[in-house]
Order: sequence, then C-alpha cells, then structure tokens
Amino acid sequence: MHYQKSGRVKCQMNTLTKPGSFLLVLFALLTVPTILYAFYRFSLPFINFFSLSVFMYVATPLIVFLIVTFYLDINFKTKLKRYSILAAILFICCLLIFPRVRAFIVKDTEIKGQKLVEAIQSYKEKNGFWPQSLDDPYFNHYSKTPLAPVFPSQIIKLKRKAIGITGAVLNLTVCNRI
Repeated sequence: MHYQKSGRVKCQMNTLTKPGSFLLVLFALLTVPTILYAFYRFSLPFINFFSLSVFMYVATPLIVFLIVTFYLDINFKTKLKRYSILAAILFICCLLIFPRVRAFIVKDTEIKGQKLVEAIQSYKEKNGFWPQSLDDPYFNHYSKTPLAPVFPSQIIKLKRKAIGITGAVLNLTVCNRI
C-alpha cells in the first residue's frame, strides 16, 4: 500500500520535472498574463524607469531561474530547462507586444474619462448646476475607475477637450477617478 502511494507521487513528480507539450502549453498560458501584468504594474509608476524596473524585477529572476534550472538538469537529470527557456521566449514576446497593450489601456482610460466629462457637462445642462460628487445616481452607468492612473499631462489634455468645464469640476472628476 505504501509503495503504491510513493509510486504515484514519483509519477507526478516526473510529470512536472520532465514536462510534455501539454504542461508546457499550460505553463505558457499562465506565464504570459503574469509577465504582461508585471510589465503593466512596473510601467505605470515608473514611466521613465520602465526598462530598469523590468530588468530588476522581471528579467533578473528569470535569469536566475534559467541558471538554476540548467544546474538542476545537469545534476539531477530533469528537464526543467524547458520551463526556463519557454519563460525567456515568452518574456521577449511580451516585451514586443507590451507597448501595444499599454497604449490600449491608456487610450481606454482616456475614452472613459472623456465620457465622464461629457456626462458632467450633460448633468450641468440638465440640472443647471454642477454635481456635488460622482456618486450621484446620474453617473451610475459610467465607469469611474480607470485602468491606468491619471497623470498631470492627461489632466491637461482632458481639460483642453472639456470646453466649458471649470477647474473645480475637472478636479472633482479626477479626484473621484484616482
């Protein structure tokens, strides 16, 4: 009885340490969103330091993972380097597609912000006064949470688009969105 249980565990470990194509595809499907999310999180607060932060927090662990898996493969006859090579390839692919993904996220946030500004203008025209907050039921159908944070340059761009809106209302919009 004890022998069967350890045999099953050994078989499962072999599946992980000597991955086939199914396990590698599953690994890839989980790795790509993780890498893209890491890029997204590092690109927002550190716009000017994106490459440095990506190297420090994503590429360095990947290189360490690559070295460790090659060492384990040589000493313990596993095939873990397949994971690390696949992760390195996916990292490079994600670096290539990330600027488009980030541009989409920022553009989507700007569009949502513009719709909210237009809704505030519409509220003013309909009621004759500016809204006290965006918690008013009038704004329930509008997204108030941006995918990307609002930076001062975007506020200025939004202010230029929103002709007729006072700075106080724009500040209300921006403060409620952040």
